[in-house]
Amino acid sequence: MAKKSKRIHQMTISDWEKAFPDEAACDAYLVKHRWPVGIRCPRCGHDMVHPVSTMEFRWQCYNCAPDSGYRFSHLVGTVFENTNYPLRVWFRVIHMMLTSKKGVSALQVHRVIGTGSYRTAWSMCHRIRAGLANEEFRKLMGHC
Repeated sequence: MAKKSKRIHQMTISDWEKAFPDEAACDAYLVKHRWPVGIRCPRCGHDMVHPVSTMEFRWQCYNCAPDSGYRFSHLVGTVFENTNYPLRVWFRVIHMMLTSKKGVSALQVHRVIGTGSYRTAWSMCHRIRAGLANEEFRKLMGHC
């Protein structure tokens, strides 16, 4: 008997808007899916990390650097690291890329999100495509 493939529900624009109404919702989604059993240091993997009280979604690991502590955020080690764009914009582009029937060009991304230059949109698309080849990133986005 042939195994039936499970149909994946495609998120509509209104579903996306409800799921990610603001930046905090995107941050919470990323943390929840990146560390489902608890936050771990991306450098050493230690689970005894302390939240930085003055900044949301920032933690400190004293196992890596006992004297000063290694500070990290939920973006460290992801395709979203060192970006000037909000996570919500990145999620919008990922949604566009995953739901488009024939793919999305960097020029189209540039027009839709209004990046300062085509090069910025191209770089964003390139990072996302490279990330989709990574199994961990695909799990993070719920695409597996």
